[in-house]
Amino acid sequence: MKKLLNKHPHFHQEEFIRVWKIAWPLIFTNMLHVLVGLVDFKMVGSLGIESIAAVGMSRQVMMFIMILMIAISGGCSVLVAHAYGAEDQSRVSRTAARSVTFMILATLFVIMPLGLFFSKTILILLGAELQIVALGYSYLRILFLGSIFSMFSFVVTGILLGVGKTKVSLNLLLITNTLNIIFNYILIFGAGPIPAMGVKGAALGTVLSRFLGSFVGMWILFSKRFHIQIKLKDALTFDFPLLKKILYLGGPRSMQGIVRNFSRLFIFRIITLLPDSTRAISAYSVGMQVRMISSFVGLAFMNASMSRVGQNIGAGKPEMAEKSGWLSASMASGLMTIIAVIFFIFPEAIMSFFTDDADAIRMGRTFFMIVAVSEPVMALAFALGGALRGGGDPLSPFIYSSVSDLIVVIVCGYIMAITLNLGFAGIAIGIAVSSLTRAIPSTWKFKQGKWKKNKL
Repeated sequence: MKKLLNKHPHFHQEEFIRVWKIAWPLIFTNMLHVLVGLVDFKMVGSLGIESIAAVGMSRQVMMFIMILMIAISGGCSVLVAHAYGAEDQSRVSRTAARSVTFMILATLFVIMPLGLFFSKTILILLGAELQIVALGYSYLRILFLGSIFSMFSFVVTGILLGVGKTKVSLNLLLITNTLNIIFNYILIFGAGPIPAMGVKGAALGTVLSRFLGSFVGMWILFSKRFHIQIKLKDALTFDFPLLKKILYLGGPRSMQGIVRNFSRLFIFRIITLLPDSTRAISAYSVGMQVRMISSFVGLAFMNASMSRVGQNIGAGKPEMAEKSGWLSASMASGLMTIIAVIFFIFPEAIMSFFTDDADAIRMGRTFFMIVAVSEPVMALAFALGGALRGGGDPLSPFIYSSVSDLIVVIVCGYIMAITLNLGFAGIAIGIAVSSLTRAIPSTWKFKQGKWKKNKL
């Protein structure tokens, strides 16, 4: 990849190394997220198609409700990156401490109540069958009761991204997710005196692992080793101007997450209108979970781009910030192309790992072969969207992705799946086309360069 990038007009060897040092731990961090999700699906898959569908729909409901965490974590990352680039240690620590406070308050008074009171209603509105609603709600209730630990882990990761210490995030997640897999296996299937809990066990295992991981996160934040070292007095001071700035920078990304998850929830609703909807939901759930392998590579470079662009802008180097964005986009596109080829060549083998149901495997094969074509284009949208955020323009990526998710994915998916009677293939076509409608304007906006003049 480096030889190819040497010919790139924006290639800069030192910046390439800096972007890669931030990106590669993020890639593995994201892969660990995917791995735990895949292991969950593999374990509950042995309980039946209904369990896969319940966990798949429940994950989307949870992400829809927990989206506020992205606003705080994303805004925090940008502000910490700018302060770190300007070598303002006190501002780094102060921003980190108060971001943790904001996240805890948001979890206790917004995320947890919403999850506990509205999850079941959302599952019913999505048209899930009664058995799936019962399984899904029992899964979600446990996750939301323990959501404070997941939220804490999320904000720690955002802070570390701002100072470029993504390798530390990787180690934290490695510990947490290893515990998650072990706990899930024991609690789903039972071991010794511990009874088999099925789908509930998958949720409980996640909460327990996040609880233990929170102690490591606390040590990271208070340690002097990672350019953070938060102070308790800063955490106890409510800074409304800082909160406004965090929400301005992270809010559009959070809203983007809401739009994206609303789109996916609506897709679930469309799928329930298709014949054999339970199998279709299972195929879609597995397909989207596996597709995260590619998406999370893109997200790694989105965050690396956001971090390096923010650090370079903070250090007064706008031209180097531009190089960071283009390099991130090129690297993301190359890696996502490799993954897309695997999706296209081995779709049946991928699906067969999760289920032996022939119809679900057939649906999954169609999904992977169509979506694979769009992955290299989606890489541009990811990386350049992150670069715009790092440059202080959070609105443009939000607008482009929202139009793609709400208009293209839903409308195109409905027309092709239902109106034109293409069935499950129509859903995949809508997802593939949306990548193009998001990547083109993101590239154009970044190339304009107006973001270089933003002051934070």
